[in-house]
Amino acid sequence: MTTDLVTYYGQTPTIDQLVENYGAYLEKLDRETKLLLRTVLTNYVFMRERHKPSSYTLIEASSDALFVTFLGMDTPPLLVDICSQLNGLTIHEAETILETLQHDKLDGVMPRS
Repeated sequence: MTTDLVTYYGQTPTIDQLVENYGAYLEKLDRETKLLLRTVLTNYVFMRERHKPSSYTLIEASSDALFVTFLGMDTPPLLVDICSQLNGLTIHEAETILETLQHDKLDGVMPRS
């Protein structure tokens, strides 16, 4: 029996949509997008837990991640699309995706056992 990495940690309709769009291991995302997504999700979880703003969104988290300041670039369109698709993400779902991205190796290729 095989288990999709994303859905192994938590399966919700939001997670299912992410898997449908980007693969069970988010393998359709390049490394840079995955790293930026980790930054956004981490910021999102921190802000939601620290300040508990119920209306705080991933789009706001991506703006707050300061890509313009530190990288000299706007938030990449693909990341904006992902954040829009994940609108209403719970902290648990965000941490599920972070857990998946934590186990990501070599740009979506999982190590062999």
